[in-house]
Amino acid sequence: MVNIGIIGFGKMGMVHADIISKIDELNLIAVSKKSFDRLEEIKNKYKIEVYTDNDKLLNIKDIDYVVISTTNETHEELTIKALTMGKNVIVEKPMSTNYQSTLKMIKAAEENKKYLFVYNSMSWDRDFLFVKDIIESEKLGKILVIKNSCGEYGEYWAGWGIDGMKNPWRIKANCGGGILLDMGPHLVNQLLLIMKKDPIGVYGMLQSGVWSKEVEDHVLAIIRFDSDIICQIEISNNCTISLPRWYIIGTKGTLRVTGSGDEIYDNIEINYKDDNGKKIIEKIKLVDTIGAGISPGFYIDFVRFLKGEIKEFDSIYRSSKVIKILDLIRKSSEENRYISFE
Repeated sequence: MVNIGIIGFGKMGMVHADIISKIDELNLIAVSKKSFDRLEEIKNKYKIEVYTDNDKLLNIKDIDYVVISTTNETHEELTIKALTMGKNVIVEKPMSTNYQSTLKMIKAAEENKKYLFVYNSMSWDRDFLFVKDIIESEKLGKILVIKNSCGEYGEYWAGWGIDGMKNPWRIKANCGGGILLDMGPHLVNQLLLIMKKDPIGVYGMLQSGVWSKEVEDHVLAIIRFDSDIICQIEISNNCTISLPRWYIIGTKGTLRVTGSGDEIYDNIEINYKDDNGKKIIEKIKLVDTIGAGISPGFYIDFVRFLKGEIKEFDSIYRSSKVIKILDLIRKSSEENRYISFE
């Protein structure tokens, strides 16, 4: 049995708690949150201790792993503190707000000989796993273009979290807000998992169109690898017609993934030529899909890793490179030029 505590209990803190509570090998024993609201409600629902002091949670000897689910700018400090106090850590994406910060977190994990994982939950989304399998099957031929997008109607931020816009940290620069750090880690991480290599450079454009002049609400970036594949990410919080989740072009065909609502991307269309040159159109409805980023897959594989059933789990080194790429996208936008990865 693995004992877990959670620091930070907004919407994602509850997502972690709900998933952990349903897995037999995991035992949620305590939560720490900065405000005093809902203390008894949380305590009664999960049958756990609830604190407003992080140190009280970190001093519980029985806790094996601490989940850090706080605002982005606090990830480095809390992660390093937990690692130094002898806890293994699962930190919400983004790993931190900049690349140099992630290197400090990795150093702390290595020096204290503790595990550090980043909750890149969309790595287990049904649409991503399907797309990855199709690319590897070579059904589309040699891949030429990968467009990985996420654009939903702007109520996304307004309704996020317990307080919604009453506590709008997502549109504050000093909290690590902005849509680049919000959805960018997911999309860039997915590209790295598909490409299985580092990029050679990026060109990015950030726009602050609606929500706040402090942070961006639209991102467009080209991420170049040492191949002929063009990889693009686009993230918007302003579009009133959702962007295609995936649009992939190969030498033999094209694949498109769209959603059916509530961030469920389950509509697949594949137009390709078979080995005999015959044109095939497939329309597929993915089953067992749930909202983006809330699959229990992370914790299922986490338990498998702890049991020794799989040798590799989630890589903090890849997660660190994700943040480096996001840094370069921001720098590219500010300087209006292509930036090399190295």
